[in-house]
Amino acid sequence: MSPSSAAAPGTAPLPRLLRRTVVIVAALVGAAALPAAGQVSVQSMIGRAVSDDTHNDAVTSAIARFRERDIDGARVILERIRSEDPKLPPSGVMMATLWLSVNQVGPARMELDRTASVEPDDPEAYLVLADLAFQERRVTDSAVLFDRASELTATFEGNSKRKRDFLIRCHAGEAAVDEARERWDDALGEIQKWVDIDPDSASARQRMGTVLFRLGRVGEALENFREAKKLDPTLRQPELMLASLHDQAKQPEEARTLVQEAVKAAGDDIAVRINAANWFLVHGDTEAARENAAAALEIDAKSLDARLVMGTIARVTRDFETAKQCFEDAHTQSPRNYAASDSLALVLAESEAKDDLQRALELAETNFAMVKENQQLQIAAASTLAWVYYKNGRMADAERILTQIAQNNALTADSAYYVARILVDKGDKPQAKRILEQVMANDPVFANRGFAEELLDSLGDVTAGDGGQ
Repeated sequence: MSPSSAAAPGTAPLPRLLRRTVVIVAALVGAAALPAAGQVSVQSMIGRAVSDDTHNDAVTSAIARFRERDIDGARVILERIRSEDPKLPPSGVMMATLWLSVNQVGPARMELDRTASVEPDDPEAYLVLADLAFQERRVTDSAVLFDRASELTATFEGNSKRKRDFLIRCHAGEAAVDEARERWDDALGEIQKWVDIDPDSASARQRMGTVLFRLGRVGEALENFREAKKLDPTLRQPELMLASLHDQAKQPEEARTLVQEAVKAAGDDIAVRINAANWFLVHGDTEAARENAAAALEIDAKSLDARLVMGTIARVTRDFETAKQCFEDAHTQSPRNYAASDSLALVLAESEAKDDLQRALELAETNFAMVKENQQLQIAAASTLAWVYYKNGRMADAERILTQIAQNNALTADSAYYVARILVDKGDKPQAKRILEQVMANDPVFANRGFAEELLDSLGDVTAGDGGQ
């Protein structure tokens, strides 16, 4: 996330549950400083510079050329319109935006470096480089770049619309650096300057709420979250924003009270109900989780997210028939939804029916192939595939995959349980016990916890001399 994106550190959605099986629907919202892959538009290219549509056709043509891999053609168009209208961003900045839209950071950085050299008085190249450095957790580099951008912005006179945008991005970026360094008073000062420039910014109010919480000013934090919600009704319920901060501060009782207050204030809001179901589930209260998931389905019986969270609750409580139905419905509704098909594969793998096991294998193999370009999902898909192999009697294939995952230090609580099951089958009960004990200590709630507890109990008092490798 770039420093100037709308959601502040600490105001992300409630924690992702059960390592990968629960869907959180409260998304980060707002305009990030850097474009998401594949989402480049005329607005993201020049929207901060001009308000009219004079250049829309030319910029659209440049985007099309770029998508067709005619890089030189795109560059020629952008250089021409910039020469005709100096109010636009430098052509190198616009080219960098195109490269970033397809996740090509290297070429983007080259464009920005060149721009900083040929147009040294324009702050935007420094701002984008600062955002990139912050995303890569190079906080010191980011701080230096934001400082330089701030210096240039102070004397920039080329375009009042761009200058206002630069000021906002500088203050947001400087605040993000201060937050990363836990300099909360300094961060608050930067965000206040942002609010002074743009009092209608919900993003600024969210960020201010987070910083105020870090300063111990909890009541003021909630008021700022409420103000953010007024400015942007699509945001999460203010109590949920504050609950996530209490969770991060390891204050679950305060968080629980706030989640309950959110439900009381907006119980007819499906997003609130799903967030509440997720929160209660991750904190081990399956009854409250089920109640809120059921309420979400009453609001919208076809809600994909509500079906997924209800299915996950059923899976955790080992009600596999209900889980299967929920995930079948979700998969039918959205066949390419990874969470739906992955969860369905895992539930089918618990069946004794040969047809169910075969279908689980087909789903798991399809998912693994589908997410081969997504490193984070690939690990999760590999873990599922390993378990489905194991349930289909393909022990060697399962062990091979899980060994690779373990070597990359990427085992989740569920995949650690899978490893323990294989170790028990191979006779290495002491190692299996060590893994399970560690999982139980570190992960109070995960989908296979019930099975893991039973397996650990069955191992009794095994010691290193009881077999193993």
